[in-house]
Amino acid sequence: MYTGTIAKRYATALADFAAARGEERTVFDQARSLVVYMAEVAQLRETVVAPTIDVERKVSLMAKCVGGEMCESMERFVRMVFAHRREHYLEFMFHSLVRIVKERHAIVDVDLTTAAPLDEQTQARIAELAKQLTGSREAELNCRVDENLIGGFRLRMDDKQVDASIRTQLEEVRRAMVGNNKRIL
Repeated sequence: MYTGTIAKRYATALADFAAARGEERTVFDQARSLVVYMAEVAQLRETVVAPTIDVERKVSLMAKCVGGEMCESMERFVRMVFAHRREHYLEFMFHSLVRIVKERHAIVDVDLTTAAPLDEQTQARIAELAKQLTGSREAELNCRVDENLIGGFRLRMDDKQVDASIRTQLEEVRRAMVGNNKRIL
């Protein structure tokens, strides 16, 4: 069976189980934290799949990654995955769970890159605009500052991108001037 299929089946089961228990948001937040930790800390990934490390230690380590204690749904799920020897798929399961919950609750990821930091009021307005444009109930705004943009912003939502940076506009002017000069010669 394929990794994606296995991960999606387990993630769907966890999402359904957590929703029935009223812990879906907590499981979602914990899965997101574990996705970040597993991506950034190779030792965590290695520990989770290591057959020589006992399950209690693995569960304890994962609990520390989510703030000290996993909710009951998440802990039972993780223990079941270890019991069925599916720990190699755990990271993919968490990715799938995050995607499934975002789809179910119409949560859109918004990546915003600006030349200077934005105040919270402006960030809230952009998040609200993103919700309206995508028809989502919630927008998760990820803001970054890139001084190379000179001014303006780059906004990415789902598969759409808007580049209103001064740097891009200057690059377009440069390309147009180079193109015009080539025709003259």
